Amino acid sequence: MNEKRWLIACDVDGTLLLPDEGNPGLDDFNRFIESHRDRVTFALDSGRSLAEMALVAERGPIARPDWLIAGVGTELYPSFDSGDLDREWETAAAAEWGRDAARAALASVPGLREQEAARQHAAKLSYYFELPADEVLPRVRAALGSILDRAKIISCMGYFLDVIPAHGGKGAPIEFLARRLGIPRERVIAAGDSANDRDMLDRGFRSIVVGNRAPGELDDLAGRDCVYFSDARGAAGVMEGMRQFGCE
Repeated sequence: MNEKRWLIACDVDGTLLLPDEGNPGLDDFNRFIESHRDRVTFALDSGRSLAEMALVAERGPIARPDWLIAGVGTELYPSFDSGDLDREWETAAAAEWGRDAARAALASVPGLREQEAARQHAAKLSYYFELPADEVLPRVRAALGSILDRAKIISCMGYFLDVIPAHGGKGAPIEFLARRLGIPRERVIAAGDSANDRDMLDRGFRSIVVGNRAPGELDDLAGRDCVYFSDARGAAGVMEGMRQFGCE
């Protein structure tokens, strides 16, 4: 085991990036990553595609990550080259879970529209809400019925819906990566701000919920062991949580 190395996995939008507020703490976070490459593995974990992540971490304001987890945990890359897709994780993520049956069941649910083909994956179904999410979600659950034994629903910001296998999500590839790198669970830090980060924040890692968290979406995690709610916002909140966990 690599007991002196940390794995830090961060969501992008609302967690490291908060542009309307000038990305608070991002410069400090970037300096920390660059000065601790010898003992920190840095991963970005986002619903964005690889190309979208490149805009903020290859040519943009975020320090270059060692690993990229894209598409709500469906894809894992060690670089910004799409040809470097980790095939072992690809196979694990796409293990049969009833995707075709789920898609057929949701076809008749009013208030849902499938996202573009480029945003679909064998390990997820992605939709936009076209009616209020709190009206549509009960219909989604009813339509999926017994499929929910093998799948889970992720709703974010009242606009996005992902249906993913029970074995998937943004936290699963972090566990996979930690095992591969030999980093113990107690030295894994995950940071996020909204409901689509829940899977990475509620897996027993040392987890950080930043101060600008989406209202009400993660409140039930308060009081959980190893989950820290930062007062600071954005990347400043990530840095606050890292100090709390002794990663400084």
